Amino acid sequence: MYLSGRTQILSFPILDCLQRILNSGFDGVEICLENDDISPEVLDADIAHWIRDHAVNLGLRPCSVSYHKNYIYDDKLFDETKKAIRLTPEFGSNIFVFGGCVRGGDADEWTRKVDRTRALVEVAESSGVILAEEFEPGFIVGSTADLHRLFDAIPSPNLTANLDLGHVFLCDPDPIVAIKSLEGRVSHCHIENMKAGVHKHLPPDEGDMELGQYLSALQGIGFEGPMALDLYGCDYQVIAARAVPYLRQLMDGIKGTVKKSMKTDERVKTSVY
Repeated sequence: MYLSGRTQILSFPILDCLQRILNSGFDGVEICLENDDISPEVLDADIAHWIRDHAVNLGLRPCSVSYHKNYIYDDKLFDETKKAIRLTPEFGSNIFVFGGCVRGGDADEWTRKVDRTRALVEVAESSGVILAEEFEPGFIVGSTADLHRLFDAIPSPNLTANLDLGHVFLCDPDPIVAIKSLEGRVSHCHIENMKAGVHKHLPPDEGDMELGQYLSALQGIGFEGPMALDLYGCDYQVIAARAVPYLRQLMDGIKGTVKKSMKTDERVKTSVY
């Protein structure tokens, strides 16, 4: 697992965002196309290459591209999302993070969600891109159970999860069991902390979540991908100054536990043989 910063939270031109993410100690970057200067309306391959090269020259991994828009009911946003998926490899990444929209009670909303997501999956398959669906409280896909239902409806290896750990905490009756149920289907994560029952993204060292347990569960299912710090309504750089070392400490602790467990296994094997 490695840590990335999200450009969406930083209200600066994209190259300035990259520099600030590097200065905050992140390993990589989630390039968020909600930023006005790189929205799908203006985006092309040349712009994507320019951003990719700048990130690489800084030493940042362009680990994912994201665009969280209501592609289910808005035709323009649907087309923009397909364009963004096609351009994802031009950024030097093969992971595209997306979501959906809130439940509205329409009788056909699940069918619309499946049909339009299937169309995105077809674009991803032809573009060599892995889609990472993020569920949100109150969304049509609003829990791990809903995510499994979507996977069953669209059986493609190109459809995976962007697992927001705070959303798992809020939406699933047993978050650790939920994480374990997604073995082999998680390609990307968002991380933060939250208070029980309150959908507000908090710094990792605040809130009611025992993040170490969540990270252990992710490691237990073999997740080794990008984990983006997902915060809003705060000074992202100020929070990152303490959040990045805090998360690295948690991750190092989990690695130490795994190494200790491996040594124990080796002792057991030695005693048996």
